[in-house]
Amino acid sequence: MSPEQRARALLYLSRFIGTEVPAAFLQKTAEHCAPAGIPHIHSLQEGIYKPKGSPHAFCLWSRSAVGGASAVYPDELHVESNGTWTMDYAPKDGGLESAVNRSVFKVMEDKLPLLVIATSRPKSSHGGARYRILGLAMIENFDAGADVFRIRGASTAVVEGFKAVNTDEAELAQVEIREHLILPMDLHEPRATYTASRAARSRAFGSIVLEEYRRQCCVCSSMFVLREPGKGPLVEAEAAHIIPVHAKGPDDPRNGISLCRRHHWAFDAGLFTVTAGLLVRLSPAVSRAEQHRFDLVEYDGELVARPVRESCEPDPRALEWHQEKVFRAA
Repeated sequence: MSPEQRARALLYLSRFIGTEVPAAFLQKTAEHCAPAGIPHIHSLQEGIYKPKGSPHAFCLWSRSAVGGASAVYPDELHVESNGTWTMDYAPKDGGLESAVNRSVFKVMEDKLPLLVIATSRPKSSHGGARYRILGLAMIENFDAGADVFRIRGASTAVVEGFKAVNTDEAELAQVEIREHLILPMDLHEPRATYTASRAARSRAFGSIVLEEYRRQCCVCSSMFVLREPGKGPLVEAEAAHIIPVHAKGPDDPRNGISLCRRHHWAFDAGLFTVTAGLLVRLSPAVSRAEQHRFDLVEYDGELVARPVRESCEPDPRALEWHQEKVFRAA
């Protein structure tokens, strides 16, 4: 696996941060996720996975970090006050000079990100084992006294680790946004924590939300995508912030839904809201309006479409904010 192939695979797999996957997704990635461009994410034979011929570890697997199962190494995931997460991870038994342990040291020395996964449901559970993709992380140091690697995820260092092989600011901004999906969403995220520019974040937020909703309006399911040679696609749907940017709403996909332009305007104007149960709730103000062929009434009480990945579902607290601050309840 070349450095470029490794980076491309990790960048693509960032789409799945916060999601739960079966063993087959990890062991037979070429069959289940061909765009990643690799045969597998992890062999699930031992905790550290190093691809054959690569000096760098690609993925770390914890059996216990999110309560999936007990293990010889009791890893714990810690959410830090600065918006990152950390974990102490024990090296493989057999000496620090073993090939797999050296591959983790090599990742640390070269300041490269790697993927971290954890068992979320044991094999004995209904449907078999499941694994949560925690995200991309950096090896900060090795604590010889405690005999653990200290790793940190959702940090700006992860994005910096890609810049040697990828300079697409919008793509790196997508990684930076998705990295926080295993952490509680900050309703008023301090934008100083971002490394990407405002324009790149805006494009990244829009790309993620539209991809998650298949470029369709989550209310009426309308979709229009025109692809022409030499041009970017012309997409009618828009990524709508639930808590708007002017109210310091975060560029987090859990603070977004995909809406056609008419329903985006109506949502921002408070003519409807979305409940915690993901139902459309129409404002009484709509019945007082002069209107003709305005289709919002027919969706009152209907379920909105969900995003592709559960990790990107609207945050109930953001929806509550919209109901209290924007929705025309009277």
